[in-house]
Amino acid sequence: MATGLFLPGNILSLHRKAADRLLAADNGDAALLYLCLLAGKDGSSLKWDAPRLEAAHKALITMKLADPNQPVTPEPAQKLEDDRPPEYTTQDITAALQNGGGFAGLVPEVEKLLGKVLSPADLKTLYLLTDYYALPPEVILILVGWCAEKTAKKYGPGRKPTMPQIKREGQKWYKAGVTSLDAADAYLRRQQQLGVRGMEILAILGIRDRGPVPREEEYLSAWIPMDFPDDVLRLAYERTVFQTGEFRWAYMNSILKSWDQQGLKTVAAIEAGEPRRKPSFHRPKAQETNVMPSDDIGRMIEEARRANPPTPGKEG
Repeated sequence: MATGLFLPGNILSLHRKAADRLLAADNGDAALLYLCLLAGKDGSSLKWDAPRLEAAHKALITMKLADPNQPVTPEPAQKLEDDRPPEYTTQDITAALQNGGGFAGLVPEVEKLLGKVLSPADLKTLYLLTDYYALPPEVILILVGWCAEKTAKKYGPGRKPTMPQIKREGQKWYKAGVTSLDAADAYLRRQQQLGVRGMEILAILGIRDRGPVPREEEYLSAWIPMDFPDDVLRLAYERTVFQTGEFRWAYMNSILKSWDQQGLKTVAAIEAGEPRRKPSFHRPKAQETNVMPSDDIGRMIEEARRANPPTPGKEG
């Protein structure tokens, strides 16, 4: 028996009511997370993915064994804009490869995806993603595969992305919080939606011979969650061109944001929500249009009849 486990000062005290609630809930994950928190650790030490950890935390909150305002994992440290990445040396890369950790196993898998042996500069870029941006190896593999797919679609089969391109995409993933497999899966679903719906929106804007550039992707990414139907987007486009004389992304964006904030999602709702303007009719004066008043015309006809009475027998 490991008697050291029972030494004074190494014992955690579990309240009887807490034990009863955990047993009644019959939730093993919640019990493990409670023990972890009781030991003064955070949930990250359990090595669970985010959904599993969140479910266990919610269960503890329901049992009133956890504070809903207290996160179970520390917030990821965000890099400051002026926080420059380190300049890795050849010795840093050699040490990382010799350690036999995740980076060492990642390198050959990335080389397979890219179809080449990584150069020293490539290795430093890859190590930057794992060390400085702390992206897990499995997430980086998905990242590289995604970049390879995009490059092949854009430039043709056989074309591969460069490591600087992968680095830029990895920075986007980091800023978007894509640091787990679940987050990567959700992110790629959004990107797929952007690809399909984005091309449909481009067609509405008269752009059919190319995909969106990065700045256009930003607008499309903001518009797609608004979930406007095609006729509303077409109306916004027409008003943009009518008001500015040309298509302007920023102007159409302001229109769509306004409608979205007001909850106007259909053309009928948009038109009904706009102030109605009563048309003002101006009745022209007779002398302005040279139109003779009706009473003058009647008088002239009567005078003509008296001056030229009808001949008997020729009426009708």
